Amino acid sequence: MTAPIVPVKAVSHVAIRVTDLDRAVDFYSRVFGYDVFIDNRPGPTVIGLIGGLAVELIKTEAAAGTTAPERGAGLGHSCMAFGVADIDAVHAALKAEGLTKTDAPEQIGAVRVVFIRDPDGALLEFIQLGGGAGSLAELAPRIKARAAKG
Repeated sequence: MTAPIVPVKAVSHVAIRVTDLDRAVDFYSRVFGYDVFIDNRPGPTVIGLIGGLAVELIKTEAAAGTTAPERGAGLGHSCMAFGVADIDAVHAALKAEGLTKTDAPEQIGAVRVVFIRDPDGALLEFIQLGGGAGSLAELAPRIKARAAKG
């Protein structure tokens, strides 16, 4: 095995596109015990735990004139996110390999990210989280404790 271009600490989270965020939160809560720890409603995202994995639900508008999708034809997976220790080094390595054309990592809220696509167009995210965490799941207990304190 050759050395990887990007040394990944952990899979940070999985993102799923949904057309109705409230309905999706209800469904994932009932079916999987979705344990919400970041609720950005009325914004477009809610993040919770399913089996120790952080799952982000992202509201996406359905295309005009579409109906409920057939089995296997859902809105699907949005991206797979990988926690990394040094996003600047990751960006440089990806740029050197021609996998990104961006000038720098993107700042989204309190985190920095780099997005690339696999050969089939699937979106992949590299994310550097605060406090040395490798995944959103690692941060969940701290975020929930802060929220409980008010």
